[in-house]
Amino acid sequence: MTKWLIISGLAVLNLILGTAVYQKIAERTATAQIGGGAKVDIASVAGINNGQTVIYLLDVNSGKLLAYRLDVANRQTQRVGARDVAADLRNLR
Repeated sequence: MTKWLIISGLAVLNLILGTAVYQKIAERTATAQIGGGAKVDIASVAGINNGQTVIYLLDVNSGKLLAYRLDVANRQTQRVGARDVAADLRNLR
């Protein structure tokens, strides 16, 4: 009796592991292209301004800085402002 219990337990374990391996192999990766495949590097920083959560996104390639305010209660984002950091850096010289 114990012998068949161990064998059936191992068979179930192999079935579960085989299913997990099959799902991992059959998994499709999600890739996105922006602007026809252009490489986009974005740095993000979250902060608090006047008691509200704000996320700052900087496109490293173009130097565009965007600020978004998060409204957690309504599940919305609102664009607060934008700035061209690259132009600001050129003006410093």
